[in-house]
Amino acid sequence: MRAGTKAVLLLLWVVAASVGVLLGQKKPVIPFPKGYRHWTLVKTMVIFSNQHALFDRFGGLHNVYVNDLGLPSLQQGKAYPDGAVFVFDLYDVRSGQGAIETRDRKFIGVMKKNAKLYSETGGWGWEVFQGYEANGSLKDMKPCFDCHTRQKRADYVYSTYTP
Repeated sequence: MRAGTKAVLLLLWVVAASVGVLLGQKKPVIPFPKGYRHWTLVKTMVIFSNQHALFDRFGGLHNVYVNDLGLPSLQQGKAYPDGAVFVFDLYDVRSGQGAIETRDRKFIGVMKKNAKLYSETGGWGWEVFQGYEANGSLKDMKPCFDCHTRQKRADYVYSTYTP
């Protein structure tokens, strides 16, 4: 086989392998949000009883953070730019002796804006990191998007800015 033919075959193999990898990906990877606790704390809330509709799935202490890129949009109530990220840090809680304190982390939920990559979900992608794991576990973003669709008027974000 000639060198030119070998080069063409190698190029075709590389292209085919690359297309196969791209087609095999379910969603773009959202990495673990390193350093998010140094971002702006947007909200803290505790869901502590089954009187709240989301107790079974989201009971515990919620801390919501936004990165520097998303903060101006949050403050001004405007659409978020690509690269804006929210982190929902959920901890199990216990109460006793008049205090509520955190236990182990349940999960970290990440919401990242990229209008091109996530055009089918309002420009936002989601990922979930269970407990203290650094690898995402979310199989399908649709349930996240379906819930956040209620907030379409606020660019799919539930959190609001409180000065």
